[in-house]
Amino acid sequence: MRTADFVRAVLATAAATTLIAGCTSSTDGVATGTAAPTSTGQIEVFNPCTELSDQVLSQVGLDPSTKTVTTDPPDGPSSWRVCGWMTPDQLILVDVFSTSHTLDEARANEDLVQKVETTVGSRPAIRAYDKAESDGRSCYVSMQAEQGMFEIKAGWLAADGWTRDICEVSTEYANALDPHLPR
Repeated sequence: MRTADFVRAVLATAAATTLIAGCTSSTDGVATGTAAPTSTGQIEVFNPCTELSDQVLSQVGLDPSTKTVTTDPPDGPSSWRVCGWMTPDQLILVDVFSTSHTLDEARANEDLVQKVETTVGSRPAIRAYDKAESDGRSCYVSMQAEQGMFEIKAGWLAADGWTRDICEVSTEYANALDPHLPR
C-alpha cells in the first residue's frame, strides 16, 4: 500500500470521528456541544483498543499488528473509544467505535445520510454513509448497546482496490464482531 493512501485513510478516520462526535468537547469532565452523552453520570465504555483480543481480530479477518488508535484516553471515563485495524491485504480499514451516544442520536445525526434500518445479530442497527465522504469509500453500521452504541466503519484504503459495496463489507464485520461486544 502506498504511504499516501495510508495517511489519507488515517486522516479520514480522524475527521469522521470528529464529525460523528458532533464536535463535542469536555469541560471539567462534562461534555459540551451538540452530541452530549445521554447519561448524566460518568460512563466507562467498552474499550475496543484493549478489550478485543488479537485472536478475535484475526478470527474476524483483521490484522492485529495494524492497529490505529483514533481516541483512547489513558485513564478515566470517555464517551468515545475508537481503534481500527486493516485487513491482511491492506485494502480495507475497519474502525470500531464504542460510545455512550445512542442509536437514536445516530438516527437524528444529519451528517449521516442514506440511512437504512437493519439488525446486527439481535441488535437494532442502522447503516449509513457520512455525507462528508460522498465517494462511497466508507460505510458505518451503528448498533444498539446498553452503554449507548457501537459503530463499525469499513473503508477502502486504495481507490483501485474497490471490489464490493463497502456497506456490505461493513455489515459483515459488524456481524462478525457482534458476539465479541457487550450487549
